[in-house]
Amino acid sequence: MPLLKTNIVLFILLAIATFASLSLVNRYQQIGPDLLTNHWTTAAFGGNRADISDNEITLFSTNPRAIALAQQSLAEFKKGSVLLFFAEMKSDNVVSGRKPWNKARLILVQNDGKKDRWNLPLTVATLKGTHDWEDYQNFFYITPETQSVRVIAELNQSTGFFQIRNMQLFPVHETEMYRWIKNIILISWSAFFILLIGSCLFAEKRSMIFQILLASAFIAIVIGTSLPGYMKTFLVYEVETQIDEISPTFTDIVPWDLTKVWHACIFFLLGMSLGLMMKKIPLTQVMVIIMMMAGGTEIMQLYIDGRTPLISDFFIDSGGGLVGILLIKSFIKKKPELALHNSS
Repeated sequence: MPLLKTNIVLFILLAIATFASLSLVNRYQQIGPDLLTNHWTTAAFGGNRADISDNEITLFSTNPRAIALAQQSLAEFKKGSVLLFFAEMKSDNVVSGRKPWNKARLILVQNDGKKDRWNLPLTVATLKGTHDWEDYQNFFYITPETQSVRVIAELNQSTGFFQIRNMQLFPVHETEMYRWIKNIILISWSAFFILLIGSCLFAEKRSMIFQILLASAFIAIVIGTSLPGYMKTFLVYEVETQIDEISPTFTDIVPWDLTKVWHACIFFLLGMSLGLMMKKIPLTQVMVIIMMMAGGTEIMQLYIDGRTPLISDFFIDSGGGLVGILLIKSFIKKKPELALHNSS
């Protein structure tokens, strides 16, 4: 395939540059004081316990149908700001409940004056099982619609022991160097994807319909993986809400994560498109393209606000693409056999 070696070299160089720049450049700098105070309120039911002492929260639960929590509302915050939340956390034998949020977790919840915005990114960390003290942090964008903000540590319908200490929450903004590096990295990955799709579109002479199908799959993948975290969470929340309204039992019967299904389906479409467009290209080379696309979109998310690259997503993407390619390859292989059988 033309430019395959060039694409591989560019992918490796971009991956190295992305990881190196992220480790060498400070992303945010603090621009305000810690917003947390010692004014926590606690609630515990069904024999559970919630204790506060010296900026340390201890939650204990033996009742999987009840809750133990500590929370506080922020007295001051600025709409449109970015907040960095840092905390040390420890869990001991935390057994999760039925819902994804029934675990030990520390969250930041925004309210628009009417309701809590559960569709926005809100988790500092979620734990289950046993973990020794570790540092956790996350960044939160405070939307212009936000009227109030609450910090909540909870064991919600789950059991176990949960501790949080040394919490800090303060406003930050991106450093100028980071903004420059981010723009360069994202533009470079965009150029790489354009080169990759271009080399696939013109590898063999195929009909315009196949070219449009392949280009659409590429574009859908890039758009889906480059959405900021808050937009992705909002869209997923809205889709899941609609599904729940149509069939409340659907999520219990089919417990798959909607985002993972999207990953598998869109790369399945990409695999089928590549199989149709590149019939003469060996399967191994086509899979290299799929893996570069899967790996590149995940690595790029290091520089997209609210997104986190996951190895599991890389394997889901690659697996979906492989299934799509094999399906088309098997169909193309059977088609001449059927034609030969009919002629005889």
